[in-house]
Amino acid sequence: MVHVEIKYVKRQVRTRKRRDGSTWERVYWYYRRPGAPDHGKPLPGDPSRPEFLTTLREFNQRAEAAPAIADPASFAALVDRYTASPEFAGLADRTRKDYGTHLGMLRSWLGDLPTAGITRSVVYEIRDQMAATPRKANFVLAVLRLLLSWAVDRGMMDVNHAKGVKQLKTRPRQHVWGDDAEARFLTVAPEQMRLAFLLGIYTAQRQGDILRMTWNQYDGETIQLRQSKTGRPVRVPCHRVLKQALDAAPRRAVTILVTDTGRAFKEDHFRHEWRAATLAAGLDGLQFRDLRRTAMVRLAEAGASHFEVAAVSGHDIDTTQRILDVYVPRNEEMAHAAIFKLERHDRGGTRTQSGKQVRSDVENTGQAKNQSPRKP
Repeated sequence: MVHVEIKYVKRQVRTRKRRDGSTWERVYWYYRRPGAPDHGKPLPGDPSRPEFLTTLREFNQRAEAAPAIADPASFAALVDRYTASPEFAGLADRTRKDYGTHLGMLRSWLGDLPTAGITRSVVYEIRDQMAATPRKANFVLAVLRLLLSWAVDRGMMDVNHAKGVKQLKTRPRQHVWGDDAEARFLTVAPEQMRLAFLLGIYTAQRQGDILRMTWNQYDGETIQLRQSKTGRPVRVPCHRVLKQALDAAPRRAVTILVTDTGRAFKEDHFRHEWRAATLAAGLDGLQFRDLRRTAMVRLAEAGASHFEVAAVSGHDIDTTQRILDVYVPRNEEMAHAAIFKLERHDRGGTRTQSGKQVRSDVENTGQAKNQSPRKP
């Protein structure tokens, strides 16, 4: 079926695997016009239905209506000033997009409220109203804290009442790809998804940076990049498995990963393709972002230090330490490895129960042979 592109309309296909092995599929349509009042809202039915076109027309009319001028002392005006600032413009593209979405949400809730009315109780009320989605609530809280900090620094507010507000408790995402899951995925995944998996598991980079990787960044031995989120330069030596896959892959475009039509992946398209591949492998719940964590865990389990892991992933040392503290399993295999290293360190000697180290029988024998016999 040919799908006609409609301006400001995003088509999304969701699939689910039934217990009998068949696949359920449903198509959804969303209004995508950043900054518009109805941005992100679903459209009813499909483009062939009258209610779809009516709703789309209403959304566009509201978006194109002349926006009201915000009161200079209002929260809406504060958001407008921040999004027009050099600080906001200097953010990474993905960060700016995410911040913009949540600032728009806050603007719709607090727009007419004077900035002096953003009290600590208001901040807690926002957080508590989003308690059903704690991760999202914490992110909104972080964005609000950043906005108010910017305002205080500019002399537009006296106090940042979002500073120090406690986050909601969330369980850290624990998903790590095991060997069995990797084998199942690589068996059924299409060529580009397999290559994406290898790039993720052997470079420990974020999805966005991997989708933007070009062939020029690969010199046959290493991959060089500047991380879009942090701006940090990273040079990752290629594991032999990844090198073999890259050397065998056809170079059909500037980017390493391409769609069936030879174009660079957009993130939504890639997520859809990745989701389909994981479902085909029976791995519902595992996501591409879990590869970054898995790569770091595997490096640590192989004996890499925190500094070495950070050199690959591009994290700072403290962040690397926290991630490994949470996700590296303290299992029997690692305990055996620790004792093996201790024994190797103590090789040639033994320790008594009192803790004193004595020479081994072998060394004592050798030493005795080298000594001259005592004279009577």
